[in-house]
Amino acid sequence: MKIGFAKKKITPRVPCVLAGYAPVREMEGVHDDLYVKALFFSAEGEVYGCVSYDLLAVDSLLMEPAAAFVEKNGVSRGHVLFCAIHTHSAPGGALETRKGCLRAERDIVGDINEALAEDIAAAAKECIAEALGNMQEGKAFRMYGTCSGVGSNRDDKDLEGNDALLCFEIWSGQEKMLLVNFACHPTVLHAENRLCSADFPGALQKKMETEGYCMTMFLNGSAGDISTRFTRKGSGFEEAGRYGELLGQSCLSLLEHKALYEIHKIKIGQKKLRLRAKEALPVSEARKMLDQRRQEYEEGVQKGVSPAGKRLLESLLEGAEADLRYAQHYSGQKEYNVELNFFRVNDDIFVAVPGELMSQLSNPLQDEQTHFISYANGYLMYFADRNAYRQGYYEALSSPFLEGEAERMIDLIEQEIQEWRNEKFYAMPLITGFSLCQGGGKQSPSGRQ
Repeated sequence: MKIGFAKKKITPRVPCVLAGYAPVREMEGVHDDLYVKALFFSAEGEVYGCVSYDLLAVDSLLMEPAAAFVEKNGVSRGHVLFCAIHTHSAPGGALETRKGCLRAERDIVGDINEALAEDIAAAAKECIAEALGNMQEGKAFRMYGTCSGVGSNRDDKDLEGNDALLCFEIWSGQEKMLLVNFACHPTVLHAENRLCSADFPGALQKKMETEGYCMTMFLNGSAGDISTRFTRKGSGFEEAGRYGELLGQSCLSLLEHKALYEIHKIKIGQKKLRLRAKEALPVSEARKMLDQRRQEYEEGVQKGVSPAGKRLLESLLEGAEADLRYAQHYSGQKEYNVELNFFRVNDDIFVAVPGELMSQLSNPLQDEQTHFISYANGYLMYFADRNAYRQGYYEALSSPFLEGEAERMIDLIEQEIQEWRNEKFYAMPLITGFSLCQGGGKQSPSGRQ
């Protein structure tokens, strides 16, 4: 198997804002560099790959030039996954806000910054070219376990989180990289931060560099309702570094369980569906709800609510702000096109979702051989469950979809997974490792808590 990988800096060189919180913030400096990273490998006479951006999200604005470049170099665009780590301290202006559901989210993602988008697109092409040009004989090792103490359900700490951790140690010649699939919002750094940063995935990269890995590619999972809200002890760079250390140590603890991963079979597929859009509230009603949430937040602060409680009130307030933005920019659109991508490598199935999928929806389907990648091949905001709508959570208020549509999408995903599972594929021995970053708790034989 031939493998090639590379990374290029995309730290902004032009004046820009930081995306992720409303309103967007003027960037005042750089704490740690941002990268675009590319991984390509050959199997069964074809080339497959993944391009990851240290950004809030990626959609057609950056994907189209990168996909065209991939095809120009002889690789099918359908063989390549484009995704983002979802840091909320990366530049805004690299998403398509002139149409679609992001028209109402410019306060969070920023208006298009053409100079910035061109810089990132150019770096991505260089990165892809280098990774393809560097392809040489290599090998991969698979590791699976858990990492607790980083994320939890951010709406209700008593709800199930998702501690599943999948890693691949990948060698190209004498150089090695680490691919990490883990679900958690990189939002240790809060809205007060004005320095560019990849948040804890950036800290993970630095940690693994000290262990000899020249690159770490972070593929976020179903993190729509998973964050560090109830686990973090602060909102600064030291705390982001602590999480990078925790996650890195967990990855390292799995190395003794790593198993050689020889690729015997690959299958890729797509499913396209149309999800119904929700109707907007009257602007006057949305303003009234916003006033109510603002009052609840101010009263909570006056009463000295805990930091976690304060953040929950902030989330409800942000949800009301999102509802007002949706009402103000509502175009009357009735449906949105959603493209789901499926990749099967040996017995592992990866489901790529173009937005923020809640773990409450995907957890029943996820196991040691079924994995979710969010913020992949597009960005359509939140896929929230019915409970989020009924509780008035931020995820539901920020979603462009009608209540129940995410469940309909999950039903389709479940059906597709089952059909793929029923096909005869090469069955590889599954070796599972366990890791706990902190705390205790029982683990099932599958390694999940």
